[in-house]
Amino acid sequence: MQKKYRLKNGRVFNYLHRKGESNANKTLVLVHAPSKYPLKVGFIVSKKVDNRAVIRNKVRRRLREAFRALIPYLKDNENYIVIARETCAQADFEELANSLAHVLIKSDLIVEKIDDCVVKELKLKQSVLDKVRFE
Repeated sequence: MQKKYRLKNGRVFNYLHRKGESNANKTLVLVHAPSKYPLKVGFIVSKKVDNRAVIRNKVRRRLREAFRALIPYLKDNENYIVIARETCAQADFEELANSLAHVLIKSDLIVEKIDDCVVKELKLKQSVLDKVRFE
């Protein structure tokens, strides 16, 4: 994922935690709020996920890659925080990508149909994609 999409400022993280809307499933929590600036995303993988930094960084890399592929299909003027839960340590890339897509769809943040090449790349399940609603 390109650095221009990364959320780094602690104030923005605090603002999103206080004012943002959240949706969750068993592996991830997504917090989002509108912004006047282009899309930014931050990832939180705490020591609750795993005490080893290697595992936490692996989860963070996988989440970044899954999110990177979905950026063109998301609402543009939003800030996002993706928070990993304990079950992320045992999840493989396919499970994390499906969980991320599920939470984004649940939040109504996907604005256009996801291409077949992205579906194959992330190995998204059809049951997750069937829940997408377009205006």
